[in-house]
Order: sequence, then C-alpha cells, then structure tokens
Amino acid sequence: MIYESKVPVANVWTAPQSPREIDRKVLQDSFNIKEWIDQQTYEEKLALCEENLIQSQVLFGERVIGLEETDGWMKVVIPQQASRKHPQGYPGYIPAEQLKQVTEGSASAASLIVCQKKATLYQNGEPDMEISFLTELAAAKETDDQFHVVTPLGIREINKADVRPVSQAFSMTGKDVVDAGKQFMGLSYLWGGMSSFGYDCSGFAYSMYKACGYLLPRDASDQAVQGTPVTSSHLEQGDLLFFANDNGKGAVRHVGIYAGNGMMLHSPKTGRQIELLSLSGTSYEKEWAGARRYLPSERRSDHDS
Repeated sequence: MIYESKVPVANVWTAPQSPREIDRKVLQDSFNIKEWIDQQTYEEKLALCEENLIQSQVLFGERVIGLEETDGWMKVVIPQQASRKHPQGYPGYIPAEQLKQVTEGSASAASLIVCQKKATLYQNGEPDMEISFLTELAAAKETDDQFHVVTPLGIREINKADVRPVSQAFSMTGKDVVDAGKQFMGLSYLWGGMSSFGYDCSGFAYSMYKACGYLLPRDASDQAVQGTPVTSSHLEQGDLLFFANDNGKGAVRHVGIYAGNGMMLHSPKTGRQIELLSLSGTSYEKEWAGARRYLPSERRSDHDS
C-alpha cells in the first residue's frame, strides 16, 4: 500500500522502540519539528546517531510503501531514497498516525516544489504549518499571488514566491549544487536529517542534488559507489568528496560537496553547522576516500571550475 506523510517532517525510526521520552511529541500527527530539535541537548542529539535511533526523514506529502503495521507503527520503505538496505527504498518505521493511505486514482501528481528554505502553508488565509525546502505539492488552482494546493490534510494555500514548477528546466551543473547548498550555511547538523530544519552529511548532499533535478542514493556509503570516480587533481564544483575511517581505508563515514578552490561545503557533525571549509591541513586530508562526479564535466581548462 502507498502512503504519504501528513506531517511537515516525519522521522523514520530504526525500530518502534527507538523513540525516547523527549521524542513523544514528534510521534503525534501534529507537532513542531523545530521545537523538538531546539529543545534537545547536545547529548540528546548525539544519541540519535550513537544509539542508532533514526534512519532518515520524509517531507510533507512524500510517499512511502507501507509493508506492515503493528501496534501503531508502519514499517515502510521510501522509494525516492535508494539504499542497499532494501531494494524498494530506504527502510524504517513511522508512526501510522503520521501517514495517510493513498487510494488508487485519488492522488494528484506534484506540480510545485518549495524553492525557499522554508515556506508557510495557509488554511483559509491563516498560517497552518511551516514546511521544508523541496516539499512537493499539487496545484489545484491559482490566484494573483497564491496557489491552492492539494495536500494530505486537504486544500491549503501557499505563496507563489515560495514555490517553482516541478517541471521547470534544470541546468544541472555542479555550481548549481554548490549554490543551492550555500544558502544553508549556519544550519545546525541533525543526524538522519533530510529537511531544511536540519541535515546530516549525506542528507545535505542528497537534497542539494535533488534541488538540481538529480536523485542520489540516501547514504554516503551508497553515494560513494555511484557516479564516476574523480582524482583529487581534477575536482570540479559539485563533485562529492568521501571520507572514511582507518585513514581512508575503512567504511565511508562522511561526505561533502566540492565547492572549488580546495573548499568543501558540508554538514559536519552533531553540534556543528553547515560550513565552507578549506580541506588543506584538516583531519579530512588523512581520511580521504575518493571523489565522485554525477553530472557532466564542466571543465574548460586545467583549473577548478
């Protein structure tokens, strides 16, 4: 069965037993994701990773395949988030009350995508909820300055300035990926994060590529075996840079976006913010595990693009 998320951002938990007391609010069908993030201490945010509590997230209206429902939890896979963990998409658990079943023939195809860092949905002119960058919506009609959109909660309104057509042509260049990412500099890291309320390292890379019309796998380890290998002397903007344990020989543990001139744009780790970093002289040099290119080369000379 196909379902769609009816909350602004739904956490995809590792198991039904994963949520802690502090997570109770985000198991409901209405909650404030930013408040949940902001109220956590550093140690509580770190536990999301260290204790493997969260796998990923899905945005408002994003579709999942429901495999099995048990005690209020839906075991799901996420088709848009490719993973070696499951052939149909990224696996995990979402509270069933945060999902709405999509009945055959009733679903409208998304025609709009949020292009601002965040956007407000309105209900009859009153603010209803804040949604993330890259949330996809189906337009029902339009006025001078708003679209009326079909959502899992019914008809809502959104300002035209906050969205663009899904069908809008992409230039799909590495520079576009970097430019998309730079607007989020200063945003705090969130393990499992796939929204503009907080990204993890691979979620940031995934989302900035998606903003340019290209779907990567969800995790850094899967991203690292796709695309075309690139040597460190031939890097171009938008190439993904991978880093691994055991001086680069072990499991891939981090990914960043090459921003040109020896700089990396990335979401580092819990307690840090998305930043532009010079790789020279950092610990990342020792952990270098290679680079991959997913878009056509833009190289016109022997210099960084």
